[in-house]
Amino acid sequence: MNQAILNKTRNDKFLMILDIPNYLKKTYDKILNENYKADKIQFTTYGSPIPTVSVPSIDVPFDNQVYKASSLSRPTYQPLNVKFFIDNGYKNYWILWKWLNLFNDAKTSSSAVHMEDMRGNKKPKLENPMRNLTSRFNIYALDEYNKKTVAFRYNHVFPVSLSEINFSHQDPSEISCTASFAFNQMDVELLKNVDEENC
Repeated sequence: MNQAILNKTRNDKFLMILDIPNYLKKTYDKILNENYKADKIQFTTYGSPIPTVSVPSIDVPFDNQVYKASSLSRPTYQPLNVKFFIDNGYKNYWILWKWLNLFNDAKTSSSAVHMEDMRGNKKPKLENPMRNLTSRFNIYALDEYNKKTVAFRYNHVFPVSLSEINFSHQDPSEISCTASFAFNQMDVELLKNVDEENC
């Protein structure tokens, strides 16, 4: 789903393409449009939507001195804060709200995982209870010709918060919001001289 042409900024150089989680696909098209089947949704983002990456060192005492060595491990990533412009139909905000609502429904205070287990599944599978609630997305950095140059790929993603909607009648710029995502894996891939269709 592309945003409205008039709701873009010239200075943004990041593009986020999100795969809609499997559980959410069951209700997504029924609310927006019965004939609209969506697998991906596109966000115009800005700022620096890339987390800090670290493989810290450890101190190894040796012969009355301390030797620095790599820990060979990655600490857990901090939630990724993605600033994005809300489209003129609030559809990109709405899909994130519905996704976040799966983990704790605003009306019933239950989660989609619990509701699924209550529908006759007496022995819920615990090996991956969030499989259908998590997803993945790619954030692309764009060059001066708006070609994709690098892809930041995130896996096992789910939202943890949605910020207030920044809106003012005195400010003529686009309406924006920030979504925070928890994730388990990130990879970076250079896309120079790669056919855009294969990205």
